[in-house]
Amino acid sequence: MVEALARALFDDGVWVVPNSGETPEQATARLLAVPGDGVWFEPTFVVNDMLVRVDILQRTGNVLRLIEVKAASFDSISDPTPFRGKQGGILSNWRDYLLDITYQANALELAYPEMKVEPELCLVDKAKTCHEEAIFNKVELLIDKDPGSTGPRAIYNGDVVALRSQHFLGFLNVRAEVDELIAGVRSTSKTLLKISADPSIEIEPPLGSKCRDCEYRNINSLRNGFAECWGELAAGDPHVVDLFKIGFLADAAGNSKEGLGWLINNRISKLVEIPAKIIDKTKSTGKRQIRQLECTISGKEFIDPQLADELAACEYPLHFVDFETSRLAVPYHKGMQPYEQIAFQFSCHTILKPGDKELKHCEWINVADAFPSFDFARALRDAIGDSGTMFVWSDFEQTTLRDIRRQMTSYNHADKEIANWIDAMVPDRKDGGRVQDLLELCAEHYYHPKMGGSLSIKYVLPAIWGSNENLWRDPWFAKYFRESLDGALDPYSALTGLILEAEKNNLSNNENKEVAVEAVRDGIGAMRTYQEMMYGLSRSDAKHRDAVKKMLLQYCELDTAAMVIIWKHWMMKLGA
Repeated sequence: MVEALARALFDDGVWVVPNSGETPEQATARLLAVPGDGVWFEPTFVVNDMLVRVDILQRTGNVLRLIEVKAASFDSISDPTPFRGKQGGILSNWRDYLLDITYQANALELAYPEMKVEPELCLVDKAKTCHEEAIFNKVELLIDKDPGSTGPRAIYNGDVVALRSQHFLGFLNVRAEVDELIAGVRSTSKTLLKISADPSIEIEPPLGSKCRDCEYRNINSLRNGFAECWGELAAGDPHVVDLFKIGFLADAAGNSKEGLGWLINNRISKLVEIPAKIIDKTKSTGKRQIRQLECTISGKEFIDPQLADELAACEYPLHFVDFETSRLAVPYHKGMQPYEQIAFQFSCHTILKPGDKELKHCEWINVADAFPSFDFARALRDAIGDSGTMFVWSDFEQTTLRDIRRQMTSYNHADKEIANWIDAMVPDRKDGGRVQDLLELCAEHYYHPKMGGSLSIKYVLPAIWGSNENLWRDPWFAKYFRESLDGALDPYSALTGLILEAEKNNLSNNENKEVAVEAVRDGIGAMRTYQEMMYGLSRSDAKHRDAVKKMLLQYCELDTAAMVIIWKHWMMKLGA
């Protein structure tokens, strides 16, 4: 979508579309062979066995303006030159983007040595306010593809003339950064070209804590990328990379963050074989690591008796709350800034009093094409009122409410009652507010071996659910029980989608086809599903919108039910 806005600023731009029998690079050469100035989208160049495809290329005289479009953001007011740190070096969070455009600039300079290449990054400027012609619904997503691309096509359908004065993009010249990086890029390119020519050349894999989330790990395939990198050290189960915050582990000599390297050098891959002596038990991270090590060896869960006091201190009613939000580069509504957050949904399960047999549930979701966050806050106030404890999992909900409070000030939203309510409620319970973070309680007082090194509710819930059969039969949670070969299926995995019937298009008969609406199972999926419901290809299909809405409500309801399940499991174990 950011690319679509950027391309719209060049209304004389031409897509590079190969003719029959042409390759993309041949089509590019044909178009650029025509003398004169011009702008091309997705031109492709191959030089010395290096291929680049440029987002936008503008030729003016003997200058080639190379534009790489990124959805990354910067603030032109507070940091107009964001790529460098205080000492003048290139910042690590920008390095990959700059290496990308350096590689492109290098190839272009080799292909057109007589031309001057001016590389620019097109970025999202968060300092700019978004006006009518640069909002989300001015960019249309189509099911066909961009020429030569594998992704969906986004086109701008607003007023291009107005967009030039209303857009939120920044074009930053990065010639100095390219000059600094180009020698290294050329050297690396030569190394990679040698490997491409001779694949038998071995590459030393950069083993590290990031391997825990390797997409080629535990995929039940003949080609196991994790095993290829780790060799015989891949066999540990659970593996050392599954240790809580393994990246902070020190080595035997006490060198901070060198512990994983020390384990690799000493051929230790099993978590249970990590020597306890190298774990710093004086720090909270070390205490958690020791707890994980002990519980993994024993196979038993740990629950701290002090957790009972923490839970007992929480005032009823108990409100278990989860939010869904979206933060996009292209704002939904005029007057917003890029990447400004909106809150579009919440779920709340409530236990009114100790020993209550009823679990109440309420929910709210926005379905109107209007800024929803203030209505969201008002609906939340109606749901949880002025008393009781709001349980959350992480500080995300508090951060979101603080963000809404800031927006109320920024937009001069005159609702002092809601503003004061947020101010009073949002602090932690121990600081006089009403919020209790269950993740914090889990980190301090609970561990289950099947959680691994994670505190995510997506790991804690299945660990508890699979080990407590009483929860399966509990009237509050029975609808989440699905049996599998290994016992109870993870409730998130058990969520079901919907099948809709839709008329076939462009067919001579009247047969129907089935359309699957996938279940939402994580926060990113919720954000994308919301976007699809509000602004996607099927936004005018009432039946499809209703099905998508049901998937969002189903997922968010489980998120809060999951907190109740965990809370109830703890109460059972503590005899409370």
